[in-house]
Amino acid sequence: MASALDTIAHVVLPNVMKLKGASTLVGALERRDVSPFAQVWQQTGVEHNPQTIAKEKGDWRVGVLSMPKPSEMGEAYMCAFVAKKNDQTVARYFTLDYDYVLATKTEKTVLCDQEMGRMIKRGDGPPITGDFAADASAFIDAVVDYLNAVKKY
Repeated sequence: MASALDTIAHVVLPNVMKLKGASTLVGALERRDVSPFAQVWQQTGVEHNPQTIAKEKGDWRVGVLSMPKPSEMGEAYMCAFVAKKNDQTVARYFTLDYDYVLATKTEKTVLCDQEMGRMIKRGDGPPITGDFAADASAFIDAVVDYLNAVKKY
């Protein structure tokens, strides 16, 4: 059964993006305005004061929202709302998920992308250091690197 944090990161927030639009949410995150997400925390009963960061990299505007610290595999450390500059029809949603490798007994992160209503693992993500600004910047770099590599946008 999915945890509340898993449901928020992989179902609720992507639906918020569909309703409000990626450009709107990235714009709010650029202003460090978390009010578009307040309803998520209120209605789910999860107490969280999210941190935000937003950057423009190449053709992309990316806004990152922190999530409560994950405790189970598949929960997200943070999520990214991505809008393509000059093309509002292109919007993407990514998460940086917690994963545990049983064989080596180590923790790692996984870059996940929502496509056609499913979360798809796109490969290893950057490590979490505990410094939100550094971790979010590394997450943004991983997202933009992935988008530039697939070259379908």
